[in-house]
Amino acid sequence: MTSAITAALPSLRLERSLLRAGHELVGGIDEVGRGPLAGPIYIGLVVIDANTPTAPRGVRDSKATKPSERAQLAQSVKDWAWSTTASVDAQFIDRFGLTQALLECVNIAYGNADKAGMVPSVIILDGTYNFCDPDLPLSVVMRKKADQSVSSVAAASIIAKVERDEFMQERSLDFPGYGWERNSGYGTREHLEAIKCLGLTKLHRASFCH
Repeated sequence: MTSAITAALPSLRLERSLLRAGHELVGGIDEVGRGPLAGPIYIGLVVIDANTPTAPRGVRDSKATKPSERAQLAQSVKDWAWSTTASVDAQFIDRFGLTQALLECVNIAYGNADKAGMVPSVIILDGTYNFCDPDLPLSVVMRKKADQSVSSVAAASIIAKVERDEFMQERSLDFPGYGWERNSGYGTREHLEAIKCLGLTKLHRASFCH
């Protein structure tokens, strides 16, 4: 039983194979906030090099972590490897759609990495859809359930989740009644009832609410 659980944990196996193939920096990306009715969409980017040790204990897909432990895990990720997050707001999503929103997030994160001298030459994406800008000078590796098997992607999901949840908790003070401190903008019953009673805010994705 123990060995089966251990085998399912994320590892740096894929990142290290890409490093051996000649890449000096390997990035893992995951997105958070694709489906909520309110708030921005976020991505996390975590960059691995040949000297990066095994990921901190507990790093795994953010959906498999407890809210009470995510903040500490996010700090552990930042201490472990270079990382950044990027986001675009509800107005951008309404105007241009989710695909363009994700592409824009990647461009912002890439710019952050460029300023820090940490631009990866290859990116690992969770899933089967490549939402990176084709004009960026990097290779893209797609991996189903990468957030469950690839440490850099799992770590990216954690930092993105923590920052987005913190943003929504802060905005809940400005827009009380929607329960964002609990639902992070997702379409819970409480949130839907609040929209009926209070209407939409500037943080709502109007295109998602009709």
